[in-house]
Amino acid sequence: MILDILLLTFLTLSGIPMGLKKQRKRETMNSIVQCFEYRRSTQELLDFLRYDGPCPSSVFSLGRISNEKLVQLIQTTLALKQEFIENCGSATVSTKLFDLANEQLKLINRLSEGETVWITAPLHASAAQLLRVGTQLDKKASERRDLDKRKKKKLRGDLDEERFLEKCVRTIHTSFKLCLNDRNPNTHDNKKWGVYFFTNLELSIYKRLQNRDMVRNLVKVLESRAQELPTPENALQSHKAQLVTYYYYMAEFYGCQDSNFARGFEFARKAWLNSRREGGSQEDMIVMLLIPFAMLAHKWYPDAQVLAARHPRVARLYAPVIQCLRNGDLKSFETWLEQNEAAMLRRNLYVALVLVRELVLLKLLKLSFRFYGSRSIVPLKLVTTALLKSRTHKGVKNITDEQLDETECVLANLISKDYIKGYLSHSNRALVVSKTNAFPRLVHSGT
Repeated sequence: MILDILLLTFLTLSGIPMGLKKQRKRETMNSIVQCFEYRRSTQELLDFLRYDGPCPSSVFSLGRISNEKLVQLIQTTLALKQEFIENCGSATVSTKLFDLANEQLKLINRLSEGETVWITAPLHASAAQLLRVGTQLDKKASERRDLDKRKKKKLRGDLDEERFLEKCVRTIHTSFKLCLNDRNPNTHDNKKWGVYFFTNLELSIYKRLQNRDMVRNLVKVLESRAQELPTPENALQSHKAQLVTYYYYMAEFYGCQDSNFARGFEFARKAWLNSRREGGSQEDMIVMLLIPFAMLAHKWYPDAQVLAARHPRVARLYAPVIQCLRNGDLKSFETWLEQNEAAMLRRNLYVALVLVRELVLLKLLKLSFRFYGSRSIVPLKLVTTALLKSRTHKGVKNITDEQLDETECVLANLISKDYIKGYLSHSNRALVVSKTNAFPRLVHSGT
């Protein structure tokens, strides 16, 4: 009865003749039911699941469908469409729309038990839709909270409202686990092929929520089950955008969160190689990671002209850094880092760029070494003078013992990291370096 009322509502809202509506409706609903009977996903099914997709019209009896879960899914989806038509629009969504979208995904999760890989497509379509609605509602709620903060001060003990994305990720994680834990012995039909779709959705949510612990937990789960899962390259070979997204999130995790710059570089490189190479904002985001990871993992930076031609926005941002790596200018680097601190923190790149400072320092020491005639014994006073002048852009008159001690600490740190081949002679206040390749890990230009 409820379904009949919903369908009659669609009948009234659309302007299609009654007879034609009835024919289209039957064809549409029959094909949707057949998707579950014959275990296949079609574009018609995916369109039906969308709240803004085509609305079926005319009355259709679900009495012949024995699967109660499927009946509930169809009813919920029709209610979802009705809520969008009556109370939402292209730029506005309602809390009820979110609840219905969440219920839709829960129902598909229940239907997925015992199903094969075909179900991952409608699962992902419903999950992505839920994420879009949750994101819009959280954005609207954030704007409202900002307005309330201006009007009244929050009192101690006041609880924050649960964000829609937090509700959203719980249901999506169920979809992830359904795919991850599928025990179907037929490898080709196993739902594990869909794991990476839900990995990308979850990682995007955790990034918005700034929940680094959940990102780490999810990556560790994937690492521990790697032998059971298809490779992302195989699972996403027909979904290049999803593959690039997965590579990007992995690069961000390993490089920005785990400080594994070599692995972060490899994932960022794969993301760049598999991107469309059109120089858009998404590709710029990849290159934004790629450059500092290349500096730290492989000790090279890109050719400035090549970078400017392909990624002018990124080139303008990193141009001062590359210049400092060439001339060892510590003050200019620290000025750049201070000016871009907020932007680097937003991109989780601040720690990586702080470590790049050591490479600038290493270049300064190499220049000082050359200035002294590349002798194997370098007085600490010479190194200290170079450090002070590079930090302040001012002349140096007197050098104190405290400043020499600080220089020793700086050099000891670089020696321990194998940036310098040599040792410190405290009694002689000198740095003794190898006669061959004293600075083996000096950053250099590359393409």
